[in-house]
Amino acid sequence: MSASLKFIVLSALCLATTLAQALPASVTQALPELEARGSGNMRWFGLRLYQATLYTPGGREFAWQAPFALEIRYARAFSTDELAASSRDEMARLGTPKAELPQVFSTLRRVFPSVTEGDVIVGAQDANGHTRFWHNGRETGQITDPGFGRRFFSIWLSPQTREPALRSALLAKAR
Repeated sequence: MSASLKFIVLSALCLATTLAQALPASVTQALPELEARGSGNMRWFGLRLYQATLYTPGGREFAWQAPFALEIRYARAFSTDELAASSRDEMARLGTPKAELPQVFSTLRRVFPSVTEGDVIVGAQDANGHTRFWHNGRETGQITDPGFGRRFFSIWLSPQTREPALRSALLAKAR
């Protein structure tokens, strides 16, 4: 391969990587300072379920009190109920009180559409602790309860997550 062809291929790969690390315009309008921090894949028995990317202000170290976004790019189809139930169950495992779980499920069903391979859901928390969701760039809902976001995003970001390797990849500085 000639040097110029190698340059073109490497440039195309870098551009593809940059584009894959960009949030939808609707999210960057709401939270313009966010840049990719880390990324990893969620697998179940070897099957890739999704790729997750964490965005923080300027790509700096994650902090609960700062705005952030978590992008999930699905590799498989899931129904609204599957997404809401699995999130509710993980939130319960991490300590969300049992009495709150029916409301959590109802709220998640409202903000989560069914997804197919290639769909993207972005969840973001602003500096006020408000949580917003987007599906393929279109906002699907907002939750103003400041405790909800921490309970929800703990699924991926808590030290007690079920997926510590994914958490480590999300919190690692993107290269």
